[in-house]
Amino acid sequence: MEKETAVIIFNIIQREFSADLEVPLEITANELVLALNTAYDLGIDTTDIKNCYLKSENPIALLRGNKTLKEFGIRNGSIVNFTE
Repeated sequence: MEKETAVIIFNIIQREFSADLEVPLEITANELVLALNTAYDLGIDTTDIKNCYLKSENPIALLRGNKTLKEFGIRNGSIVNFTE
């Protein structure tokens, strides 16, 4: 069985940086936050994961917690912003 993925646009607003990323839809929002924090050195304090989130467009949501990206409705072309 092939894993479901989506190509999202990831923006780091303060750095004026944007990247297209292919992400699996079966990972949780927390896993996405941790992975992007590590990959892009975002400086998110992950000691209290309950307060860690990313903002998305298409669908409009705060990505946090143990819901999967699929449950949030993330799809090809969704935009995920890091604004802090």
